[in-house]
Amino acid sequence: MKNIPFFFVFFISFFLLGKSISAQIIHSHNDYEQKQPFFAAYNLGFDSIEADLYLKDGELCVAHDQKDVSTDRTLKKLYIEPLLTKIKENGGYPYSNKKSLQLLLDLKKDGKDILKVLYKELKPYQKELRHVTISISGDMPPPDEFENYDKMFFFDGRKNLIYSKKAFKKVSLVSASFLDFGKYWTGKMPLSDDVSEKIRIFVEEMHAKNKKVRIWGTPNTTLAYETLQKLKVDIIGTDDLALLRNFIDNPK
Repeated sequence: MKNIPFFFVFFISFFLLGKSISAQIIHSHNDYEQKQPFFAAYNLGFDSIEADLYLKDGELCVAHDQKDVSTDRTLKKLYIEPLLTKIKENGGYPYSNKKSLQLLLDLKKDGKDILKVLYKELKPYQKELRHVTISISGDMPPPDEFENYDKMFFFDGRKNLIYSKKAFKKVSLVSASFLDFGKYWTGKMPLSDDVSEKIRIFVEEMHAKNKKVRIWGTPNTTLAYETLQKLKVDIIGTDDLALLRNFIDNPK
């Protein structure tokens, strides 16, 4: 009986924070730009799906640029409703194999206002979404305000920010731009030793703190995926879903 509290904490942490540090997580970057938002990544078994959010007329709209915002393309319609359908089909889990899923929601502007609407929209489904990690990115509140938000919300940490212990518990991953380490990389030639070493140090520092790492702005090439994997970057993002899925499924 004495082991139950520890097991319970471990069980909840596993599903809230996703896979272990050593596991590879594949992420659909700007997923809403796919021909089939949500389903293209979901049907390939992606672990993480990203959507950029704007608020328009009280609706959470999915778009990369403000000029493209339309109330015909809402978070609820494109992501939440199909996800809830899948969760119902799979007995409470996003996937039939009981694998968890991350929704990375990038708040493009008016972040605090978006979070208020997001809370109202998701709170009724908190039980259904218990195996889904809702990670907030983009226009986030400052770290010292993280604790003011519902337990369903986690936050996308930043390489150069300092977090209190309490705030860091609400960080589900730590992200950095590739440009934080070096100049633009095409992914067609090997990464320089200098940039590789900077990434390696960053990854090791975050792993020592038991946090997963994501680097955005990386190329959609097999060499890039292979390089990130060798550097032990936990979350590999892509716009080319089939290419990354094939890379993961067919290791050299």
